[in-house]
Amino acid sequence: MKTATSDGLIESNPATGLFTPSSKEGGEKLCLSTAEIRRALSELDLRERLIFRLAVLGGMRPDEILAIRLGNIRKDSILIDQRVYKGNIDTPKGRKGKRTSRTMALSADTLADLAEWLPSLLDQSPEAYLFPSERQTPMSKDNLWRRNMLPRLQSIGLGWATFQVMRRTNASLSRKAKVDDKVAADQRGHGLGVSLEVYSLSDLEQKIEAVNRLEAEVVKK
Repeated sequence: MKTATSDGLIESNPATGLFTPSSKEGGEKLCLSTAEIRRALSELDLRERLIFRLAVLGGMRPDEILAIRLGNIRKDSILIDQRVYKGNIDTPKGRKGKRTSRTMALSADTLADLAEWLPSLLDQSPEAYLFPSERQTPMSKDNLWRRNMLPRLQSIGLGWATFQVMRRTNASLSRKAKVDDKVAADQRGHGLGVSLEVYSLSDLEQKIEAVNRLEAEVVKK
């Protein structure tokens, strides 16, 4: 309408009288603390514990975790080139026109759980899934959460720790641990801006450290 007004097509802009109501305030964004992560790891069974590690420590999306094939597992990493989306296998989520596959590093304890889990799989072929259903197809994320993970997490007061919370926890604790922002974003498979603006949250301890550091620089020198 501004363009039409400036071009002389209309005499005045009627859109200036429009009122845009405030949007609904979003809920609190939650993250797991280190103590809560340890509590969850001690409660979950091996399969769910490995999935939890891949989400919290590896920063993986659940649809990527459930699409992992044995042939993509390396000595200390996993090639992420597929995801399960609405029951179908396609490429991982990412920006249009950008390569979405990536290599995700594995922590030492994740590798230990992985080594313990692998021998239990009936199908050891490269095309087999790391977390198969009874029919050797990818597990359903909703069934995994509702039947296996949620009841255990609820029993220790962590029923709110969804996969989204796990991924946000990875971003926030990575920053707190002073992991390079670009490295952490590449590990999770998204852009740096999304990593900082959407997923990373600063806790009170970090904010206190920030204001004290600023005060030391500005006032106490």
